[in-house]
Amino acid sequence: MAPPTNPNPADSSAKQSLEAGLAALKQQDYPTAIALLESVTQTAANGPSGIRAQMGLVGAYKATGNLKKAIALCSSLAKSPNSQVKTWADRALTELTPPRPPKPPENQPKSAETPPETGFVAFDAGTKSPEKTPGGDLPTADKKTGFLPLEPSVEPGNAKSQPISPPHPPPTPPIRPTSEGGHGGTAPTETAPDTAEISGENSSASPTDIPGVASPDTYQLTWREAGRAKSPRPLKPLKLLEFRVEAVASAIALFFLARFILQFLLTNTNSLLVQLYIFSRLPIFAPIQLFYRDPTPFVQMVFGLLLASSPWLIDALLKLFCGIETLRGSVLSKHSKEASRVVRSFCTKQNMPVPVLKLLPLNVPIAFSYGGLPRFARIAVSRGLLEQLTDEEIATIFARELGHISHWDFAPMSLALLVIQIPYLIYWQVAHWQERLCDLMTIEFLRSAVKFVAAAISATSYGIYKLLRWPMLWLSRRRVYFSDRTAAEITGNPNGLTRALGKIAIGIADNIEQQKQTSFFLESFDLLLPVGVGQAVTLGSAALHAPLEQILLWDVSNRERNWLTVNRAHPLLGERLKLLALYAQFWQLETELDLANAGVPEQPRKGKLSVFKSILEFKDSKLFLQGAPFFGIPMSLAIVGVLWLIGGIFSRTSIWQLDWLWGDRSILWGCLPIGFSIGTLMRINYFFPDIIPRETASPSLPEILSNPDSLPLDAEPVRLEGQLLGRSGMSNWLGQDLILQTATGLVRLHYVSRFGYIGSLWPFLFKETTRPSDLIGKSVVATGWLRRGATVAIDLESLRSQGGRVSDSGHPIWSAILAFAAAFWGAYIIIQGPR
Repeated sequence: MAPPTNPNPADSSAKQSLEAGLAALKQQDYPTAIALLESVTQTAANGPSGIRAQMGLVGAYKATGNLKKAIALCSSLAKSPNSQVKTWADRALTELTPPRPPKPPENQPKSAETPPETGFVAFDAGTKSPEKTPGGDLPTADKKTGFLPLEPSVEPGNAKSQPISPPHPPPTPPIRPTSEGGHGGTAPTETAPDTAEISGENSSASPTDIPGVASPDTYQLTWREAGRAKSPRPLKPLKLLEFRVEAVASAIALFFLARFILQFLLTNTNSLLVQLYIFSRLPIFAPIQLFYRDPTPFVQMVFGLLLASSPWLIDALLKLFCGIETLRGSVLSKHSKEASRVVRSFCTKQNMPVPVLKLLPLNVPIAFSYGGLPRFARIAVSRGLLEQLTDEEIATIFARELGHISHWDFAPMSLALLVIQIPYLIYWQVAHWQERLCDLMTIEFLRSAVKFVAAAISATSYGIYKLLRWPMLWLSRRRVYFSDRTAAEITGNPNGLTRALGKIAIGIADNIEQQKQTSFFLESFDLLLPVGVGQAVTLGSAALHAPLEQILLWDVSNRERNWLTVNRAHPLLGERLKLLALYAQFWQLETELDLANAGVPEQPRKGKLSVFKSILEFKDSKLFLQGAPFFGIPMSLAIVGVLWLIGGIFSRTSIWQLDWLWGDRSILWGCLPIGFSIGTLMRINYFFPDIIPRETASPSLPEILSNPDSLPLDAEPVRLEGQLLGRSGMSNWLGQDLILQTATGLVRLHYVSRFGYIGSLWPFLFKETTRPSDLIGKSVVATGWLRRGATVAIDLESLRSQGGRVSDSGHPIWSAILAFAAAFWGAYIIIQGPR
């Protein structure tokens, strides 16, 4: 397969210019250094090379007397989310900026009663605005929550949370590695330049004296323990009516999807029975007449029963998965007196019953709420959450769940959980019982027959489980923003919630490493968890090897990130923590993480005259190629419109041979799969570039996460080594749970057999004897294409064990097969004509 043309400038030329510019700076050839470094900042402004180039330019501008440019560049670097760069820029600004003369005594300071001119409308009328502070940029309003903070005045909190075991770091950086190399940086792939490289001087007082980059092997996570607000000002009320309408719409969409799937299964089951009956003439294969009836009343009855009995049914599910017991008030007070107080006071204020508290005997830190009505609502927390989080952090998690109950989103989510549990339990139990049955059987033919049927049922059930999640994904993401905000407002402690969410992600990743697999419970209850399992696998494991600001930079900086979360049940963790940092700034608190000012500036709105230009720019963007198969569908509608227009024109002339095009619906339905096929073929070379062994990279997980501009389309060929984790047996034959445990974290692996799902389920048909699940627990080398989206994964090309066993994947092959199959299907629809 021919390698695609790289749409971006070559990184090698930028690195060469950077090294040449730093060398010229060291030799005090400032004009050459400035020219070279400025070219690097234009081509790689946000990358590691761009950061180093900007630091070098500060030294060059200072040496040539251009203090205005040096100060402007330092001010830009001071907004970096990375603590090392921010600290360096702050120190450089101090040295570059002359001290201000003292003000005359007659100039009185501005009254605190005067509100700053920020246009802030987020809190109730009549509330006084905090005093405006000098310096700093104004944060922009968040689109999802409507939150528009005042100009931040960062001060230490008045009330400190209980300290955790690591010592407190210095007040500026939120996370401090304890390596000899110094503080962590934004460029893990490159060493930060020293004083001589930047300014040509050896003075330690130089503003360009940059500490080294911490190694992932020596980095140690610590928390800043930022404080909380004693009396937080109220935020603007949430628009709950619109939110509840969305919740109802999601439940209705789930109903119609479940009805469609059930009717499809019943109809095709009868079609199969008819074929078997014709072939065998056995009465046992006679079609079932009940399956021909409309399933709508049955689905309505099932949904009603599931919603009404959801608290008790989920109790039974939890008892099946992991066990459950009542969480006594004395036990909760022992771990968090504040949580007990928050539950009682909030329920009293909202005039709602106190939820029933449940305890899960699990070491992984999780919590969720469920039920059909507030009267029967439950809040379940794990033992691991009570033991691994501090008093105030536990309180913020309970406040989140109270928010779900008060917003009423817990009811449709509980219904959705029970609906998707039906196919998931079938998948799990069929895979489990077929192993036990096969162990009891001695006849090889019967064992093969049981495996054949069980594999088909288990795989189909898992696919239905994944499909049924889709209608609830929008609501699942949306409700998280609301509950985070409610928790911050109830407790006045957004920093505590930040630490709690970070510890939950780390705890989930640690649990997967200890269990050597993703438990059935975590996967099936993912919709209700505070942090998504897919996010926690990578971010939670990488947080122990690099600063959180560094590994969350993609979440707050990538311009296409919102498009890449449509298939996820949770919003980006970095985006959530950034909002919490904005709440902390609004309440004039020191932030736990330096994310409030991170990200890209909002693009100016384009006028009507630039719409056509915007379409052309989008056509040439990487996002268009990323979604080409799906964008090809609406593009095909334009082709249909042209064909209908041609048919309409010829229908009014004597040329009757083409008048059939006018209004032909077969063209409409046939062009849809053809458009999908064209889009798939357009991106296939970009999506799967040739893998050349000598050019294949082996990046660490922090290096992968620290690139804020990467997209799945970039498809960097990688080769990573580690231990393969995941479930064993039939439950992982399709590669549902493949995780590579590397030295710097966990990475998901995606696998497709060269012979498709048939090759995964029944490899003996093609003499393909090695599945990835056969290599679970072994040291392997994974080669494939890196996908950096809302989560990080690798599309496998091959998986090789130390013993020489190889499992080859077929992603490019099946992408091409899918494209051609869609094209032939569309052509068949058009040839068949209208019916």
